[in-house]
Amino acid sequence: MPVVTNVMYPNEDDATFDMKYYTETHMPLVDKHWKELGLIGWSVAKFESGHPPGSKPLYSVATTLVWQSREHAEKALTHESAQQVFSDVPNFSNKEPILLAGDIVKTAGLPEP
Repeated sequence: MPVVTNVMYPNEDDATFDMKYYTETHMPLVDKHWKELGLIGWSVAKFESGHPPGSKPLYSVATTLVWQSREHAEKALTHESAQQVFSDVPNFSNKEPILLAGDIVKTAGLPEP
């Protein structure tokens, strides 16, 4: 059963985030190291408004990583290559991300992973 890991970057007043570096350098690094370990794919969302509309969102960016299984995700996140992935964070953000992992229960209107 596929699982997801959501990587969320806090939207604090002093937060910086380099989206160009993130999408053009960091995420290809993620692919390079984790595709062979069970990463199916990923998406990046940029949040400019919270709820209610116009309010400041808690997070500025969130990435969803989709894995073949929980075991694949756990292996990748503890693999020696994870150090290279995580040590790259200061190159695009001055905030540590928050990670959440969970099972995909159901999808609608999206291609099956």
